[in-house]
Amino acid sequence: MSTDRAVSLDPMDPDPVVDPAADPGRPGKPKPPRPGANGCFEIDTVRQEAGGGGAFYAAVSFGVPYVGDESAPGGDIDWDDLSDESGAVPVGACGISIDAGPGGPPGSTIFIDVITTSGTVHGITCNRTGSVITSCGTWVQRATPTPGDTLTP
Repeated sequence: MSTDRAVSLDPMDPDPVVDPAADPGRPGKPKPPRPGANGCFEIDTVRQEAGGGGAFYAAVSFGVPYVGDESAPGGDIDWDDLSDESGAVPVGACGISIDAGPGGPPGSTIFIDVITTSGTVHGITCNRTGSVITSCGTWVQRATPTPGDTLTP
């Protein structure tokens, strides 16, 4: 049994699905996933400055945030699901960023920020030793951007 859906071929149609139960053999372009927990995928990378070092990754897949590390450039990524950490865990993560920042020693702290489909921003920090992320802290909800926001001097 085919799971294809009939779609409108009108390029001006903002919602091209005509009838999910219609003729599955009808040609057309399937409708892409809508933004949200099932339609958001993103990845960000920060490379280590030390010679021969790998990279740290943050990714969103199906609305779940992950952090990963690699021991050498182009090597396998060891992923960790961040949705099981404590605190204000983001629901419906859609965008993500990662950076290595100051710490003791410098660069030992990894910062990850997530924006959700509802626009809330959440952050978490992780610790690393060399090229390995060793632990992550607690999710914290941060200020949410709103239209008209300006920087305060």
